[in-house]
Amino acid sequence: MKRKGSGMKLGKDLGVRVIFLKTFIIIIYALLITRLVYLQWFKGEYYHKLSQDNRVKIKKINAPRGKIYDRSGKLLVTNLPGYKLIYLNGKKYDDKTLSEISHLVGLPKESIEKKLKYGDVYQYTGENEIIDNLPIEKAHAIMEKLDKYPYLDVITYSKRNYIYDNFASHTIGYVKPITKKELEELGDKGYTRESIVGKKGIEKSYDKILQGQDGLEYIEVNAYNKLVSNMNSVEAVSGKGLVLSIDYRLQAHMMEAMQGKMGAFIAMNAKTGEVLTILSNPEYSLNKFSDKFTTDEWNALLNNPLKPLYNRAISSIYPPGSVYKVVSSLSFLEDGIDPDMTIFDPGYFQLGKFRYRSWKKGGHGVTNMAKSLIESVNVYYYTIIHQLGIDKLEKVSKAMGLGQLTGIDVLEEKRGIMPSPEWKKEKWNQGWYPGDSINLSIGQGYLLTTPIQILNIYSIIANKGYSYKPRVVKEIIDSNGTKTETPKVIAYKYDAKKEYYDTITNALIDTVAKDNGTAKALRTKDLQIAAKTGSAQNTGQKSGKESHAWTAGFFPAENPEIVFVAFVENGGGGGAISAPIAKAFVDKYLELYKGRISEVTESAKSH
Repeated sequence: MKRKGSGMKLGKDLGVRVIFLKTFIIIIYALLITRLVYLQWFKGEYYHKLSQDNRVKIKKINAPRGKIYDRSGKLLVTNLPGYKLIYLNGKKYDDKTLSEISHLVGLPKESIEKKLKYGDVYQYTGENEIIDNLPIEKAHAIMEKLDKYPYLDVITYSKRNYIYDNFASHTIGYVKPITKKELEELGDKGYTRESIVGKKGIEKSYDKILQGQDGLEYIEVNAYNKLVSNMNSVEAVSGKGLVLSIDYRLQAHMMEAMQGKMGAFIAMNAKTGEVLTILSNPEYSLNKFSDKFTTDEWNALLNNPLKPLYNRAISSIYPPGSVYKVVSSLSFLEDGIDPDMTIFDPGYFQLGKFRYRSWKKGGHGVTNMAKSLIESVNVYYYTIIHQLGIDKLEKVSKAMGLGQLTGIDVLEEKRGIMPSPEWKKEKWNQGWYPGDSINLSIGQGYLLTTPIQILNIYSIIANKGYSYKPRVVKEIIDSNGTKTETPKVIAYKYDAKKEYYDTITNALIDTVAKDNGTAKALRTKDLQIAAKTGSAQNTGQKSGKESHAWTAGFFPAENPEIVFVAFVENGGGGGAISAPIAKAFVDKYLELYKGRISEVTESAKSH
């Protein structure tokens, strides 16, 4: 009885469980069918589109930009990883998306929307850049949260890094994203909307060499533009590197020597055209320029009274003053003037009612050509140019490159102004007066030059009739490490008699060596230096401004290796201000290249 009763109870329980299980299964199936119907009828089109949106895209692989070195192989410019925040859905967004991005990156919604609405969409991938220069900490923090934001991605790119920031900034230059105007000009040369291009200096003049060849990566992405798989790729080829002729040690030394001054210093190998030092002071931050300025930062830079954006070495023009007298002297010799012929300088030259004064009160007395250069006797030049006229002077000046480009491989070189009667008539619709010739003979008046042009003139004197085109890029390095030297090229020739060049050189030697020489600050033991100083009146500035200070020359005088020019804007006397700067270079050069330290045997005296 007991076992029978137990069996009846067990059977009843089992029946209940079966019914419960069947009911549960029916409910599950009903829910699944309902879900399928919903997906099919109400969301079918949406998900069909998503499945169709899985597609192949072409992603550009940016080629690393070529590195830049000094002449000894010291790395000056390289590339570091940079980070960008990318929106993956092009220009499609809603208010919720804007709010989420705003919260993530800490920027106003309006700023995000402006980026998405007006920003350029990447050519191949359809991506839209939100932030182009994420700090590394911020980038990593966002990367950790990307799973919550399927429409965002952080990509790594090659970012230009100027190791010494403001070192030779005007010469090296900087890079920035390509502009629409630049793209119109360069689009057929392989540049795209995402290209980073050189904007100034050799970054610009050698841009195509530094660019390299971008690669392509074929990728499969899903509906959210997220990577599914890499399918194939064409590797990028790194840009070629540049070895500069600039010596980092000399350049850094001259940056110190020019501290607090507005001006330029250039030193070049007279036998090759290789520029060892080229400085425009003050310099500016290359890393900052390669990023973005705030409005306040940009205005502060533009309004800086030291005008750091001016490239005073090749792009700013000034009256050369007395350093131009070597050109006047050469033209006088070409015009038949005997260098031993003398004039008497009482302290002025009278022309009608105008009196053109000497810089030395009381004058220099009896003066020949050598003395006119050694003591910088203005009246000598006033007297002779008034007799001869400027025809020969104009011819010699133009033949030596004034009013023309030297051809240095740094862009934005200025021609300056080489005045003439024809020029004045065209420019001002005025005639040429005797006073114009007088001013021109001493490097004043309408004559305006760049320091690089003055360097070129003294290079012609040093080489007795020719100069090499200045160049700051010594070698180009390909991806295999093979170096190709840039060629040396004759820039200018003037085939005057050797004795004429000797006459001028000997006078320049005495300008340094003699006690009455204006360039005695350059005097150096066991080294003959040929040089001339100048103090150019700053006619373009408000009254009260100091004259521009110039010093130009070469050494060793008997067989020149180096030609140099030192210029200080509103500096004052050339002998007192610019000559000691040139001496700082001479001393450092001798230390580094000749293994000795020069001694100043006489203190500077101004003219």
